[in-house]
Amino acid sequence: MSTERNDRRTHFEPARLLLGLSLLVIAAGFAARTAGAIDIQLRYLAGAVPAALVLTAVVSVITYALRRGRGRDSAGAGGRPVR
Repeated sequence: MSTERNDRRTHFEPARLLLGLSLLVIAAGFAARTAGAIDIQLRYLAGAVPAALVLTAVVSVITYALRRGRGRDSAGAGGRPVR
């Protein structure tokens, strides 16, 4: 691995985790319905996709607001750190 890749800082994105887990659960629901393991109406599974997207958007906005607010607390006028 190059040192450039190790120097880059990545942030944990809870919205991505939530969306991935939600879509996995929905896909498992579709698979279980197709296999006949559960008896759930298709409209509930199809309606879960937009609900997961809306929930992900809400979590993303909250995460953005918290990170932006945390950044403001540590910076003074002009964006310079307060000593």
